[in-house]
Amino acid sequence: LPTYKEKDAVYTYHFYHLLQRAKNIYILYNTEVDAMNGGEKSRFIAQLEAEKIHEIEDVIITPQVRHIDNRLKSINKTDDIIDHLKDLAKKGFSPSALTSYIRNPLDFYFNKVLQINSFDDIEETVATNTFGTIIHNSLEELYKPYISEVLTLESIAQMKSGINDTIKKFFIKEFRKGDISKGKNLIIFEITKRYISNYLDMESKSIAQGSQIKIIALEEELKVPVSLPELGFPIYMRGIVDRIDECNGVLRVIDYKTGKVEQSKVEIVEWEDITTDYDKYNKSFQVLAYAYMIHKQTSFKKPLEAGIISFKNLKPGLLKFAKKDSPRSKKKNTIITEETINKYHNELKKLILEIFDPKIDIVEKQT
Repeated sequence: LPTYKEKDAVYTYHFYHLLQRAKNIYILYNTEVDAMNGGEKSRFIAQLEAEKIHEIEDVIITPQVRHIDNRLKSINKTDDIIDHLKDLAKKGFSPSALTSYIRNPLDFYFNKVLQINSFDDIEETVATNTFGTIIHNSLEELYKPYISEVLTLESIAQMKSGINDTIKKFFIKEFRKGDISKGKNLIIFEITKRYISNYLDMESKSIAQGSQIKIIALEEELKVPVSLPELGFPIYMRGIVDRIDECNGVLRVIDYKTGKVEQSKVEIVEWEDITTDYDKYNKSFQVLAYAYMIHKQTSFKKPLEAGIISFKNLKPGLLKFAKKDSPRSKKKNTIITEETINKYHNELKKLILEIFDPKIDIVEKQT
């Protein structure tokens, strides 16, 4: 059998045969060391140099590296931009609009001031936002007959029997002309059924353990004034709360999230961080915004909690907003008090004043 020696001899024969009648030969090799290559010449090149039969000229070629300007974009707040912001404030800042400013002021400027939105793609498979809309609408329809009622095991069982038809209805409505009978779309359809079924099972377990849950409102539209006498013109906040209920005498403001959310994402230590660190505290900012609006409309008559239901992390139930004294503290305060609302208002005030300050440019954040 041929060994590596015979194979090397064959490769060498072919290499020299290619060189036999050529006048000019260019042999390239990469000097960069990586996982596959050591950045050295092949044995054939070394052999040619050792033989000294041919005239060999070494040339090192390097690509031209262009200077990239990494300066962040900055936009001055003109009178026209301030007027657009005033119109936006009059209509009402949504929690998502304010968190987009925290994430990147330039995105806020493009989306909310210039109203430049990303175009809609044709969906071959169900998109994430469509998936979220279907779950929200399905839960609203299933729970709507029980508004102002205390949930029972029988009412939950009745809802579970209508899961398939309800989800199919909203898939047809939101995913127009889309085929959900096969492929990825069928999988997403079944996942939607599983998410809602698991959520209703969680409600049943809570009721069976003695909890008394009363639905107050679903997809409730809120709009409240924000008192900022420094600006001299009206400022509003607006938003749609997915669910407001009462559980064992505690009023709960609930936001549904189809993605995975951990408890740590709705906990804060320092209030100043809530309007500066988007990645860690955007969920806390949003749920507190809903609690803030509920408080402005109804004032406090019962203890109030705000939190998130994460359909990819249902096991812990409602992920409640909590204030901690230190990052490692096990003591958490989940009840939203007047003090909580006032602390949130102070940070909200700083954020809105920054948005309207003509001396502070709209500067792109480095990502």
